[in-house]
Amino acid sequence: MKSSRRGRKVFARFGWQHLPFRPTFDFGAFLLLPRVSVRMHIPDGVLSPGVCVGTGVIAAIGLQQAFRRLDQALSTRTVPLTGMVAALVFAGQMVNFPIGLPVSGHLIGGALAAILLGPWGGAVALSLVLFIQMLLFSDGGKFAYGANALNMALVGSMGAWCVFQALRARFPTPRGTLIAGMIAAWVSVLAAAACFCVEFWLSYPAGEFPISRVWLLMASFHSLIGVGEALITGGILSIVLLQRPDLVQTPGPDSATRLGPVIGAGCIVALLIAAFASPFASNLPDGLEAVAQQTGFDTRIAQTTPLVLDDYSLALPGTNPEDPLWSKVATALAGLLGTGTVLVLGWLLSRSLTSRLPSAEDLHAG
Repeated sequence: MKSSRRGRKVFARFGWQHLPFRPTFDFGAFLLLPRVSVRMHIPDGVLSPGVCVGTGVIAAIGLQQAFRRLDQALSTRTVPLTGMVAALVFAGQMVNFPIGLPVSGHLIGGALAAILLGPWGGAVALSLVLFIQMLLFSDGGKFAYGANALNMALVGSMGAWCVFQALRARFPTPRGTLIAGMIAAWVSVLAAAACFCVEFWLSYPAGEFPISRVWLLMASFHSLIGVGEALITGGILSIVLLQRPDLVQTPGPDSATRLGPVIGAGCIVALLIAAFASPFASNLPDGLEAVAQQTGFDTRIAQTTPLVLDDYSLALPGTNPEDPLWSKVATALAGLLGTGTVLVLGWLLSRSLTSRLPSAEDLHAG
């Protein structure tokens, strides 16, 4: 009861009484709560048609360049890892974490993908994740896909890569690499949030929405969400630096060998996260959703046709989505299906690219 009263005081202090949730710290009750899915990406209706078209064109050009550069690189390290990293990012994004306010955050993964795959591979992996989330889970609007891809796949991955390389060049030690990755992860979250603010500002005439408050809340929430992103990225990167430091991308030639065990372990971890962690993700609205509720632009969100995997939950005939146990099982099943889909598409992408990689005999003959 004491922690619950403390939570209500924090809730009242920030003036969020009108939001449709109350903070609770009762872990036993949490286990019995139905899983309430939180949509994470920009939905249709929030940005103007002109901004959607503009960001779509920019994203299309950027992703076409990313696919072309990845294809030209024909990297014996990057290409096979792309699907596995995409699956890890997909599963990780399903696990919303609380940030100490009545708001949750989730992994973007742009920095992690760029560090392991390079900027082009990172952009391709994130664009694949966003596409599956939009197509199967109604997370992110179809017309807003360009904005989501621009903000997270392009700006998130490539911006993080630039920050990571600049800091790593200044501090070329394992500890420096770890800190550089964490800072790059934090910056990538703020950069994606700033991109949305610019897009939102361009979408509406002055005075229709409190733009300055949108900026303030987006920066405040995502600066805290970025801390979670940095900690997750740092935790994974520390394991990589201890076990396989050759997997951290450098501007030089490939040096990674024996990727099979790494890919297998990564796929297993992604499936385990989707099955056992995602059902217990935070039910609090994520940063963008909370800002929408606070500033009133949630009324602009377009209605979508429910899908079988809508809101990261498997809808089957004869099941009750309000049942606590089934809601968590449905989330786990949806997570496994989504992660498996990303793995399959990543494998197909790898096959299409690695079919043009030089064989060992060709390299020896050369």
